[in-house]
Amino acid sequence: MASLSVGPGDDIDAWCGKCLMIMNHRIIAVVGNQVKKVECLTCHAIHAFKQGVGQKGAMVSRGSASPATRTAKSTAPKPGKAESEWKVFVADMPADIIPRKYGAFECFAVSEFIEHPTFGLGKVLEITGGERMLVIFKDGRKTLIFNRSK
Repeated sequence: MASLSVGPGDDIDAWCGKCLMIMNHRIIAVVGNQVKKVECLTCHAIHAFKQGVGQKGAMVSRGSASPATRTAKSTAPKPGKAESEWKVFVADMPADIIPRKYGAFECFAVSEFIEHPTFGLGKVLEITGGERMLVIFKDGRKTLIFNRSK
């Protein structure tokens, strides 16, 4: 069983039912040595911890003198469906288009190409609310905030 030396406030990979993928989460609650509640760092949904693919357990070990280290399997994105889907969208990008830099305070439209500082080149697929949009990146689909008032 994978043993993690983490606690509330630490980050962990978990399944997010709102994003519909394994995302980076912040641990909110630990009961005994089990992670119980997390917050998605992408969509900010707070929910019960759900293990991601490749995670055998959500155990935390206390009392270790060593710094917190992660020993779970790597969740680095594997080339596959997400990357091939992304390639289809990027192939539609005209050569003369310069993607706009992403910013939470900027306004974007469907089919617009953006450049995100973490995820890279992406294309807006749909507006899912007044301040949320679904964007396809090489690593998969992400829900991002936008059009926030200052």
